[in-house]
Amino acid sequence: MSDSWTAIDFETANQDRGSACAVGLVKVRDGVIEDRHTTLIRPPAGLDFFSRHNIAVHGITPDDVADAPSWEAVHARIVEFADGGPLVAHNAPFDMGVLTQACARTGLASPAWAYACTLALSRRTWTELSDHRLPTVSAHIGHLLTRHHRADADAEAAARIAIAAMARHGTTSLADLARSAGSGLRRLAAAAAPAVPLPAPVREAPGQDRFARWQRDAQAALPEPAPDADPSGPLYGKVVCVSGDLESMDKPEVWRRIAEAGATPAKNVTKKTDVLVTGAHDGPGMTSKHRQAQTYAERGQRIAFLTEADLLLQLGMTTGS
Repeated sequence: MSDSWTAIDFETANQDRGSACAVGLVKVRDGVIEDRHTTLIRPPAGLDFFSRHNIAVHGITPDDVADAPSWEAVHARIVEFADGGPLVAHNAPFDMGVLTQACARTGLASPAWAYACTLALSRRTWTELSDHRLPTVSAHIGHLLTRHHRADADAEAAARIAIAAMARHGTTSLADLARSAGSGLRRLAAAAAPAVPLPAPVREAPGQDRFARWQRDAQAALPEPAPDADPSGPLYGKVVCVSGDLESMDKPEVWRRIAEAGATPAKNVTKKTDVLVTGAHDGPGMTSKHRQAQTYAERGQRIAFLTEADLLLQLGMTTGS
């Protein structure tokens, strides 16, 4: 029986994971790439605004997707293309989140998926690398990634990484590779079509000030650490607090990323804090969270201080991924 799976990569219009605006698919059978498909996507209604940050990352604009197929049509194509096989993605929780959220926003049922994460596989396969971002691992295996953040290029890079990891581990199937790397294939549960599509989030007004964002974030619920997160990840099992603003993500998104890495996001610095991420802020000197963390550190508490760039490296991300 042949081993068939599909590498997948999404780009989004904004920070909501339901705002899919492009997808790349690469079919691999018995270790050989046999088919490709890529398309732009018209994001679901209410999620069709493009943030300046996302446009700067992938270059896709509202005009580009004006005549693109809807999520409903593209989702049907993804299911057909994958043909029941597992999916592969670099930093897969993000891409699986796009599948889940875009279906929820449009009232679609979503099938169950088995999937593997090449970020997690890379950490267990090439431990000698300083980081395991997609460009770093691609270069290490000899694959030239020239159009990073193009969905088709990133999907192919994920496919090449999985194929190289199979060779490194001496395995002939994706399932065997996942087992050899100590993780096994992960599972995304099926979801029935919601009676009412999940409403689009309230869009932040362009001129919304920092205090209004602070109020919004203060009221937001924190996600729990993902039970299937990669234990070899550098943030796994840690309590992580973010001080100030990050350029690449808002607070709810960075909390999701932290939780997907198996860490516990926290809004305040406490005696349980392991990591403080220091972002930008308006005032002079340190933020109150930074000062509190410094006080705990001076008293002997082990706290790692990360910049935004440090955090992205530890999450296996490049800007916007």
